Amino acid sequence: MTKATDHQFDLYQQGQQVAKLTNVAFALEAMKAVTDADDAGAPHMAVLFGPPGYGKTQAAMYLAHPQGKNAIFVSVRSFDSTKTLAQLICLELGIATKTQWPVATLYEHIVRRLQQLGRPLVIDEVDHVAEKNTIDFIRTIHDNTTVPIVLIGEQDLKRKLLSRHERFHDRVLVWKEAAKCDEHDVAKLARHHAPDLTFTPDVINALVVKSDGVARRVYTELKALREECKRAAATTPTLAMLGTAQRKGAR
Repeated sequence: MTKATDHQFDLYQQGQQVAKLTNVAFALEAMKAVTDADDAGAPHMAVLFGPPGYGKTQAAMYLAHPQGKNAIFVSVRSFDSTKTLAQLICLELGIATKTQWPVATLYEHIVRRLQQLGRPLVIDEVDHVAEKNTIDFIRTIHDNTTVPIVLIGEQDLKRKLLSRHERFHDRVLVWKEAAKCDEHDVAKLARHHAPDLTFTPDVINALVVKSDGVARRVYTELKALREECKRAAATTPTLAMLGTAQRKGAR
């Protein structure tokens, strides 16, 4: 899979809460595809999947941000049942529920409110329920609304959905695999999390190698570099500082 080119998706803006990395661009691409799918009966669900630490949740947060797609955002918990997930969605939709409401009642309110609002629905950590019947609850929301739906989860999410739930084959319009951070992404993270520092290309490339392109590790390394620069009263991190930061972090 090819990564989005920087000139197409240079979405970083100083001061924004979420750095606009390649996987944010992938999420936006997926959302646009399902939003534009206006043929009668066309699927309007997308799936973004990949290993932990790749910044998928940050992509979901951007989709939910008013400056992004203003989506309804829900994160599935490992212990969620169909009912507790439905209650979470109702909470995010501003629906006042009653404890005794069955799943069917919760579902009716969710579908009605989603249709009224017309806002997309983003569900993160879907792999927690990908092998449970709860996934059919999400599929039924898709089948009975016209709002775009984006599911996000870890690297086995696609396999789980397709192997356990045959009806997902024709419900998902876009399958998008998250990508590792490259030098452009790391540079954006550096500007985002260490805006007072100046990073040279050799340090950026070293960060890519050290982190193996995992956004969460890049953040950890940047945090250590900030501390190292503070001790040295420096504003330009060096390879030597990166090595020192790595050794201190290993202790």
